[in-house]
Amino acid sequence: MERITVSGPDGTYEIPEGKESAAARRLASFENAWERLTARQGEVTARMEALKAEGKQKTAQFRELFAEKLTIQNTLTLWETCGIQ
Repeated sequence: MERITVSGPDGTYEIPEGKESAAARRLASFENAWERLTARQGEVTARMEALKAEGKQKTAQFRELFAEKLTIQNTLTLWETCGIQ
């Protein structure tokens, strides 16, 4: 990924002139991804709860959903660690 922002000496970031549109598109992409991940996390959790209520915690579907939930949590945690939230 080509970096758009430029780091300043005081830890701030600037967007070079002419790159504003590209920076806005990239920010929107991250925001869209965040929204999709958090929405999917809610869907997975709800489906897991339904399976749990049916006593199906040992099924392949439940385990696949659990793995997906962990993957989403790890991705969001990584982004939060990097200041993206």
